[in-house]
Amino acid sequence: MTDSGPKTIVIGGGIVGASIAYHLARRGAAVTLIDGNDPQQGATARSFAWINAWSGRTMPYMRLRHHAIGEYHRLQQELNGALPLKWNGTLIWKAGPAETEKRARRLAKAGYDVRLVDGGEIARMEPNLKNPPAVAAYAANEGAAEPVETTRILLRAARQAGAEILAPQTVEALVATNGRISAVRVAGALLEADVVVAAAGTGTNTLTRELGLSVPVEASPAIIARFRTDTPLARSVIIHPSMEIRQVSEHELLAAAAYIDDSGQNGPNAVANRILAAIENDFLRARDVRFDNVEVGWRPIPSDGLPIVGFAGQIEGLYLAVMHSGITLAPAIGRFAAVEILDRIEVGLLDICRPGRFDD
Repeated sequence: MTDSGPKTIVIGGGIVGASIAYHLARRGAAVTLIDGNDPQQGATARSFAWINAWSGRTMPYMRLRHHAIGEYHRLQQELNGALPLKWNGTLIWKAGPAETEKRARRLAKAGYDVRLVDGGEIARMEPNLKNPPAVAAYAANEGAAEPVETTRILLRAARQAGAEILAPQTVEALVATNGRISAVRVAGALLEADVVVAAAGTGTNTLTRELGLSVPVEASPAIIARFRTDTPLARSVIIHPSMEIRQVSEHELLAAAAYIDDSGQNGPNAVANRILAAIENDFLRARDVRFDNVEVGWRPIPSDGLPIVGFAGQIEGLYLAVMHSGITLAPAIGRFAAVEILDRIEVGLLDICRPGRFDD
């Protein structure tokens, strides 16, 4: 670890924290990352891991997500092709064709690479679909990451660049002196810091509360189910009204669905069974698909749906990095955070993400 720039502690070893630590260390910064678990334990591991700009509900947010896709390609080149990424595109259709067409045309008008495809083209793209919709949107530059392995690679690259990784290790408290971050308490000891990056997802508010700062982030659950397949069923990431699915590997299919509650008919296993029935109903060659496992992923969702990224105005030296989707945004947030922390230059694409929007 070098002594260049502010001494920075990143709290949170998911994909966002790992990316920030890597980008800081790569620039020679003195950085320590602390996490209570490993990448297999948090929200990162229980993610559908769809890399996309389609989910950006406003044009500024769509532009940020679009830029983040390009940042993945930049990061892949930096890491000599090590990241487990698939750029197979996304097929999306809504309950009605009009809604699909309206959304696709709006994004295309803004310069995003998305086009409408009819049932015949969908059938050629996804030959295992039994009944392709009349129209869908196809975003050719979207894809997916394998989140745990991607995070591990980033943590390894951060360590190789000089970062110190403390995990598993629990942060007991953030310490501020005269309104400025001064240390992090770990196992009763104080680790001095000029900057602390809170990238702890749903746990961020617990960290900041004792400093009198409330971060408006909630834990939003989603069901992630895995299935075994004899042969691949899906080529693209497929997003349709009842579920999201993608082929992780030749013999593994991943699906995501909304979480309702833990009651018998709505619980994760019941939902996974309905997903399995839908797969068998919607796909050819699906008779031998087998249930593997199901989990509930608790995603950090800021109250207005936009990321919270930047220095907290109330506490000098505290930098917040809380968002969904961390998978899509991680490479961009990592590089931008390093610029803002080390160069003290605000990145314009993050203007919609500033914590100050929640100030009274």
